[in-house]
Amino acid sequence: MSQLSTESRYDSLNAIDSSINKAAFYFIISAITWLILSSLFAVIGGVKTISPNFLSTYEGFTFGRIQAMLNSTLIMGWCSNAIFAVAFWIMARLSKTPIKHGGILLIAGIIWNIALTLGLLGIFIGDATAYTWMEFPRYTSGIFLLAYTLVAVWGIIAYRHKQNDYSYVSQWYILGGLLWFPWIFVIGQFFINWFPVRGVLQSIVHAWYINNVFYLWLCPIALGACYYFIPKLSNTPIRSYHMSSLAFWTFVLFASWSGMTYLIGAPVPVWLTTTSIVFAISLAIPTLIFYVNLIGTAFGNFSQLKSNLALKFITFGSVAFVLHLIIKMGLSVSSIDAVARFTLIYEAHHWQLIYGFFSMIFFGAFYYLVPTLLNHPFKSFFLPNLHFVLSAIGIVFLLIALYLGGWQQGTQYNTAELSFLEIAQNLSLWMQLKLVGLSILFIANLLFAFNITALLLSKLLDALPSFSKDKLNQNT
Repeated sequence: MSQLSTESRYDSLNAIDSSINKAAFYFIISAITWLILSSLFAVIGGVKTISPNFLSTYEGFTFGRIQAMLNSTLIMGWCSNAIFAVAFWIMARLSKTPIKHGGILLIAGIIWNIALTLGLLGIFIGDATAYTWMEFPRYTSGIFLLAYTLVAVWGIIAYRHKQNDYSYVSQWYILGGLLWFPWIFVIGQFFINWFPVRGVLQSIVHAWYINNVFYLWLCPIALGACYYFIPKLSNTPIRSYHMSSLAFWTFVLFASWSGMTYLIGAPVPVWLTTTSIVFAISLAIPTLIFYVNLIGTAFGNFSQLKSNLALKFITFGSVAFVLHLIIKMGLSVSSIDAVARFTLIYEAHHWQLIYGFFSMIFFGAFYYLVPTLLNHPFKSFFLPNLHFVLSAIGIVFLLIALYLGGWQQGTQYNTAELSFLEIAQNLSLWMQLKLVGLSILFIANLLFAFNITALLLSKLLDALPSFSKDKLNQNT
């Protein structure tokens, strides 16, 4: 009876994986492609901060356009495609429901990436908007929205038709992210691009948009992956699991209202920034629970942590996220913000969230997901482990350069004797260290692409002999 039950469960998982296989691999390959491209833009931007004349003869390679293309390929390319690949697989697995009509999901993904390609071309020729993290041209927003509508409905349908009567924390975060993103996207586009508001309201809407794209789109999906993979890979149940619902609701509430801390000192109503400061400080509650739930669980089985590559990535990302939230609480204090404002510190904070947290989580997820979908393990873990080491080193170099350089920059801004030119020149060492970090990350990302591609080719080559043998038998 036990053996039949195991075989039935195995067949069910195979059916779920097969239902999403093609779409998942399309999103995985697309995500890796945009990751490499964004890394290249990051390195070019890093070189231009040291040598402004680099590629200066080409109008499309000015620093502003490179930065806009970097932001777009990170959020809409790497992050979004990675989310579509992993989130739907987790949702289908936990709902015990195969994804139906996966071909439409694949078509939606193609439309999404066509929109991003058009957006990059638009930025390159000068059609970018003036708003950070939403620089893609206005004419692409409708295409993104169409593609997302087709994509997100599959995750909602999978949850709606789940085969069990209960839901998991991972499903809460994934479903929440899928529902919150179109709301955030439409409001941001409506009030900034379609029917733009005037004056200081633009800054308020923009700050709200950036904050919620980070904390109600990227973070919930990555947290859902953490709550799924950490207990699965560590063979340890989530510590204090009963607190996870409190973490979910407090994080969603406090993080979504903390965006106006970007505008401390700006000519906006004081109650907006004061309210955001209160909510940002209140993030201490979910931060403490995340530490216990995620980091405490991962380190609870240290032998598994040392030997499991995917768990290493996800644990690193979880630690980076807890530190990110602690720093966010610190930056909401007015006296600290007085030094950090208009410095590299906020750039470091964004890199820590997108790369230190989100990307490391999804690297680990891909190292588990791809072999599972292929039913073909890595033959050697030397290169994947090297990817982890290089990624960790690159992130540390990058964050040290930006945080320390930014703090030096902020203190010198408050020194009246120093000119702006002198302050910029004093950042030279930190900009060089930043470029080192970006270069290491570029190499690490190339290695990641090689690892996944090599696994795909290895599966293909291993399948060829059996295919040829079957063909020969049929001919005979």
